[in-house]
Amino acid sequence: MKQLVTLVFFGLCTSVIAGEAALDPEAWYRAAYAPLWEADPGDKVDEMLGFYSDSIESHGSAGEISRAATTSWLGESVHIWLSEGWLNSRLQDLEVDRINPTTTSFKASWVDRYEEAPNELACGWYLADLVHGEWKFTAYADMDCAAHGFSLN
Repeated sequence: MKQLVTLVFFGLCTSVIAGEAALDPEAWYRAAYAPLWEADPGDKVDEMLGFYSDSIESHGSAGEISRAATTSWLGESVHIWLSEGWLNSRLQDLEVDRINPTTTSFKASWVDRYEEAPNELACGWYLADLVHGEWKFTAYADMDCAAHGFSLN
């Protein structure tokens, strides 16, 4: 009986810790989202879409603001990048700002790899909200890497 109680207690503690980690936005970004971009990202668009709300507000580098269905916004972007010889991206740097319990912003720099071109640094700002117990990206903005202290390592 003592072993059963210990096993149940251990299981409950593990569940609580796992639940807390799932709610940690930095762990969610680094361990769940970023790896999708590292190998064969063109095959993982459907998985990536699970990290976004149904629509995304996008802020372009020239100041334009648009709202689009995430399926077309992300799907079309990945298709264009692949046609340009893009292979994958690796998260290089991540700055996380937990605004409140349900809102977090991220500044990220990514190393983009191409078939026949040198690696490039791409940076973006993401806003995520905790919706029904899951983090979802709701907004994205292009970012000037150098202006925010990011550089290609």
